[in-house]
Amino acid sequence: MVWRFVSVLFLSMLILHSAFAENKDKELVAVHDFNVTPSMEKLKINGWWISERMENELVQSGKYRVVTRARIAKVLKEQNISAGPSLQPQELGKIVGAQYIVTGQADYSDGKINIVVNLIDASKKAGEIKRSFDASVPSAEGEVASRLPEILQNLAGKFSMGPGDFLDYGLEMMRNGDYEAAVQAFMEFERGIDIKKIDALIKTVTDKHLEKSAESLNIPGNTPGQMLDYGLELINKGDLKQAALVFYKLQNSKLASRINSLMQLAKSGAQKKNEVIGTILASARQKFENAIISRDKKEQQKDPAVLCDEAITELQAFLGNPKMTLSPDERRKVENLIAEIEIFRKKLFAGPSLGRGWSIPGVKMDFAPVNPGSFSARNALPSEDREEHEYTVKILKPFWIGKYEVSTGQFQYFLKAQNGSRKDRFEIDREMNFESPSCPLTNNYQLRKGYKAEYPMTCVSWRGAKKFCEWLNTVEKAAGRLPAGYEYRLPTEAEWEYSCRAGAKTVFHFGDNTADIDKYACYRSNTAGQAEACGSKQPSPWGTYDMHGNVWEWCNDWYSDKFLVADVENPRGPDASTENLKVLRGGSFSSDAADLQCGARYSYDFKLSKKNIGFRVICAPEL
Repeated sequence: MVWRFVSVLFLSMLILHSAFAENKDKELVAVHDFNVTPSMEKLKINGWWISERMENELVQSGKYRVVTRARIAKVLKEQNISAGPSLQPQELGKIVGAQYIVTGQADYSDGKINIVVNLIDASKKAGEIKRSFDASVPSAEGEVASRLPEILQNLAGKFSMGPGDFLDYGLEMMRNGDYEAAVQAFMEFERGIDIKKIDALIKTVTDKHLEKSAESLNIPGNTPGQMLDYGLELINKGDLKQAALVFYKLQNSKLASRINSLMQLAKSGAQKKNEVIGTILASARQKFENAIISRDKKEQQKDPAVLCDEAITELQAFLGNPKMTLSPDERRKVENLIAEIEIFRKKLFAGPSLGRGWSIPGVKMDFAPVNPGSFSARNALPSEDREEHEYTVKILKPFWIGKYEVSTGQFQYFLKAQNGSRKDRFEIDREMNFESPSCPLTNNYQLRKGYKAEYPMTCVSWRGAKKFCEWLNTVEKAAGRLPAGYEYRLPTEAEWEYSCRAGAKTVFHFGDNTADIDKYACYRSNTAGQAEACGSKQPSPWGTYDMHGNVWEWCNDWYSDKFLVADVENPRGPDASTENLKVLRGGSFSSDAADLQCGARYSYDFKLSKKNIGFRVICAPEL
């Protein structure tokens, strides 16, 4: 029994001694505080935080003996030395007895985490960098802290790898088609070996005619990297003769030739792969930039949403290509661009925002922003035989006005989108004069011969225009795109005139005379007795079209003989009209120039419709 206890105790001591000796052979390192940029500090990530995690990763790797941060802090405190950036790595190494110091820099810029980690030889006076690795990883700002541990783990893992490990890893990446990672691994492999020394050893084999001894040598190891590390281990032990035989055999084997070919192929493959990825990203990025440019421009050939969809489809097809193997970083680049485009696309349809134009998807209605302000208005147009007092009208809140009169195609989209009961359809249909040959649509909601979708919608009553606005509110509320307290509706008379003037004090938004009227308006003198396509003339300074002419436009207000009787804020017109009249503004293709003035007024029965009456929609505060 005693003998068995002594035997177990002796065996345990032998194992502990062996483990201590093995551990003693490992290099002793200490982790110094990393330098971090203000962008990292803004995310509440400091140098101590990164250093603590790097130390944990190095301990886990088992490659080094690590002087713990707690031990470093205790020693520095005992010697009354500050651990700040002014403490040089070689000084820290001398103080704590570490052969190497691990430190580096961390930054977050342009949507990327950038980290450099250096292994510094503290025994050198200048603090020579023995090994250095870096990583640049795309990341959303909110994900930096959660992604850093993985990045540091990968970097610490590289410090634990020898030349043979990098060689084997590079060959594995080649098999996986990840040429860029293979190139990086082969570069680290080449950095980790002394080529001149190995070449000199190989030369001794031929000088001493030891070729046959080398050829008959059995090199331990199952992989090229393990065989390489065996040779390097012989050099470290001082067995240069045996090391020379190993490297001679490796150099003259088919394996060496194959590795050289693969290294060249990796460089070539990485270059071609980068070119392909660059081309795909550039193509998608160009579509994305075109979408940004065309966001507020009707004349662009393609809708910004369509351009975004094309870019996303192109990138997703690339990610799904089974013939293309992407590294995590490469895949992340593509996915980040997709995310960037998707965020932009959602903002396109996220509802109106102050000072910006926008478009409603589906029905594809474009809106121009209108800021609060005021204008001067009369109750009648200027006349030589009477004076009219001017009143100031104030618009207190911003709104958005349709850039164009509602087109036949947009109204057709609304009619076809109705899925209600027969009664609902009847309620809509009775507001339309489908029987009139002047109505752009037939009673089955098809374009009438001779009419086009881009013409303004006419032959619709005020109630029909209101139903269109109510439908738009329902759709946009359901989509979450309607700002709180706002609605789609017909403009008040004041909102309409304020928008038409576009900041001008003249009778037209382009001046006091008709010299330039043909550039901006479709009216009796320049049309063939019918409306023109929406937006066929030049826009106002505020980006609206056809507010002078083309078709009269329904306003929300009931009609009264006098528009104003005093200075007023956000006027809404009278509560009713004894003759069932609603206000019309803007003139039409059958009007004389005088009826096209900003202040020109007309009225019509809200239950009826005409071929020269249409409407325009605004998104404005609820009435």
